[in-house]
This record gives sequence, C-alpha cells and structure tokens, in this order.
Amino acid sequence: MEKLLIKFQFVFIVAIIILGFWLRSDNLYTWPRLGSTFDEYAWTWLGVSLIEDQAPRSWSRHPQYSDREDIIYQKTAFVLVKPYLEHPPLFGLVAGSYALLTGTEGMFDVRIEGIRGFSLVLGVFSIFMVYVFAKEVYGLKVALASSLIYATVPTIVIGSRIVQNENFFIPFFLLSLFLVARYIKSGKSWLRNVSAIICGLLTLAKVPWIAAGISIFLIFLYLRRYSDAGKFIAIVVPIFLLFFVYGFYFDSKLFLSLWQMQLTRYDLAFNSVFALFTSPYLVDRFMIDGWIYFGWFAFFLIMARELKKNFLIVIPLLTYFAIFVFAIPNEPSHGWYRYPFYPFLVLSIVLFLKEYFGKNYLLTFFFLVFVGLSLLQLSWVPSFGFSFLVFRIFLLFFGLTMLPYFIPRTNRLSHFSSHASLFLLILLNIWSVFNYNEQ
Repeated sequence: MEKLLIKFQFVFIVAIIILGFWLRSDNLYTWPRLGSTFDEYAWTWLGVSLIEDQAPRSWSRHPQYSDREDIIYQKTAFVLVKPYLEHPPLFGLVAGSYALLTGTEGMFDVRIEGIRGFSLVLGVFSIFMVYVFAKEVYGLKVALASSLIYATVPTIVIGSRIVQNENFFIPFFLLSLFLVARYIKSGKSWLRNVSAIICGLLTLAKVPWIAAGISIFLIFLYLRRYSDAGKFIAIVVPIFLLFFVYGFYFDSKLFLSLWQMQLTRYDLAFNSVFALFTSPYLVDRFMIDGWIYFGWFAFFLIMARELKKNFLIVIPLLTYFAIFVFAIPNEPSHGWYRYPFYPFLVLSIVLFLKEYFGKNYLLTFFFLVFVGLSLLQLSWVPSFGFSFLVFRIFLLFFGLTMLPYFIPRTNRLSHFSSHASLFLLILLNIWSVFNYNEQ
C-alpha cells in the first residue's frame, strides 16, 4: 500500500485538490450569502482605493473617524471613512488587485461574483499547504489523509469561500512553518530568513497575524536554538513596524486612537473562550460540525501524550489560541476568527486516526459517533427529514467496531466496520457541503 501511495502520490494530491476545488466552487457566490459579512467589501475597497487613489478608504462604523460619508450600496447602508487605518494594507492590496485584474472597474463596481474567486484560490492553496507541511513533518500518509479531510470538512469548505483575512493567513502560516521545519532538518539559513519575511509580511495583513512570528520564535526557543530565535525576530519586527510608518504617514492621531480602541474593543472573559464550543459560528450562522469538536479532543490528546513529537503543530495552535484570547475572542457572527485553528485540528485528527483508529475500539466508536452523527444531521436530515430508523442503523453500524470487547474472533468485522464508516464520513462530508444553505 505504501509503495502504491509513493508511486501515485502526485495523482492522489491532484485528485484531492480537484475535489476541494469542486466543493468550494459549488455555490461559491451563493453560500455564505451576500451580507453574511461585508468585511469582504471592506478589504477589497481598502485595496482598490489604495491602488486607484493612493489613500486608504473603506467602510467602518467606529466613531474615531471624522471624514465619514453615508452611502447606500447594493441596498445596504455603509459608512465610508478616510483614511481607513484600523487594519494594515497588505491583504486589502492583494484582494483589491485581484478584483481589478478580473474586471472590477472601481470601488463601486465590487461584487461578490468579482471577488470570491480570490477566496477559491486561497482555499485550494490551503489544501496544498496542508499537504506540503504535513508531508514534511509526518510523511506521505498523514499528508494525504490531512489534505483529504481538510478538503472536505463542511465548516472548512464553506468558510473558505469568503474573502476574509483569515483565509489569506492560513496558507502562508503553513508555508512559514514548512520552511522552518525544512530549515531544522537542513540548516540552510535562507529557509529561516524567508519564513521570517513571510511572518513579517503577514503582520502587514492583520496585526494578530503576529501569531505566526511568535509561534516560530517559540519553536526555536523550545529547541534551545536561541541564535535562530534572535535572528528570526530581528527580521519580523522591523517589517511589522512598517505598519506604524504607514499609519503615521496618513494620520498619526487617528492611527493611535484606533489602536487604543482595538485594544479595548472586546469583552474579554471566559465566556469568549467557552464560545468556541457553545457557539459554533461558521460565518454568522451556527454549524455543528463534529470534525471541529473532535479536532479539539484529538489536539488535547496529542498535546498531553506526545508533545515532543508534535511541537510543530502544538506550539502554533497554542500561540494563535493565546492571541485569540488576548485580542480577538469570540464576537457574535464572526466565525472566521476560528478558521486558523482548523488546519492544526485536522492534523490532530489524522494523528489520532493513525495512532488509535481501529486499534482502540472504544475511541474509534467515540470518533465515529461524534463525527458521523453530526454529518448525518447535515446531510440526510435536510434531504429526507429525520428518521429514527436511519439514526439507529448508523449507531448499530458504528457499534460493530466494539464487538471484539465482547465477542471473540470479531476483529475482522470490527476492522471492516470502522474503515467502511471512515469512508462513509468522507462521502457525508461531500453531501453536507452540497446540502448547505442559509434559508
């Protein structure tokens, strides 16, 4: 089997990417619906205004701005402000450039159909980077399994369709981690330096993306590579400081007042962390997806048992979690704040499957029930309505995995049930994506 994977690895990853592209492109301009977040327009307007007028302009309702204009665009009220300084410009410039290159003629020609192609590109790129990073750290099997799951999990697929900074952050964060992982093995300093440049540039897309640089800095400290840590941060920090040059250039007083507002913007409390599990926002609607919940269980398991083997995913997730708690906790209808957790949760699930699936019968059953029943709710129920019979058949089929605990010589049946169920979960992922709507 392993020789087959190695021989046809290119075919497999291309097939996975095509599947991920297909799922993400279906209903790309429909779900999430227009207005689920108008940040899609905010980022694009920022970039278009910088390119065309050399001054940042976008929508914001914060009172710190004095240059304000009320407009109605596509039947929606916006407050346009200038200069727009609450976020760095890089992601806006990239999103705005994409819009202009694909036919958008100006700020007031921005439409979902003209900008979500960019999110499709980022979504496919993220699948590829999950594969590349996982292959470098864990090998081909984990890489293919991780990219397949990441390509099909409903929450990840649908969330990747929106033009949000988080969807830009994910693939480049993984790229920086891949470069560092390769540097640790090879000792080629250019890999570390390019990773540092990427992490620095990410802070010019959104300030919380300093999480990428901090996580790699902590990885070097964890490995007792203090010289590397110092050289790395010496590249990241000066790039980050360019945001202050940018802000002071346009309006220093406004820039500082916005920083003060951002640092006290959220109600920081335990509820904001607990909401990760009690308020499963996709964008502005709930979506209960067992993959995400089980990902947290798998992550805590590998963190507690095998930190030394998995520090390249544990430290980045914990770093982003710290930034999340410190600066960007839960806010109603802001589900995209959770997206950067997802690649690491998927990797944790695959490591769990590698270690326990089909071997620990109880944990295998727990995984199948947790993920399978949530997918049944997202796929079968919208199509045919709830059925007690179908629900119980699923439970009984998953329960076959535990037969060896009670009946001798049933290992083959348990093995068949567990692996057939895992294949079924991937099919239910696909069905759930096609079923998704917000009506």
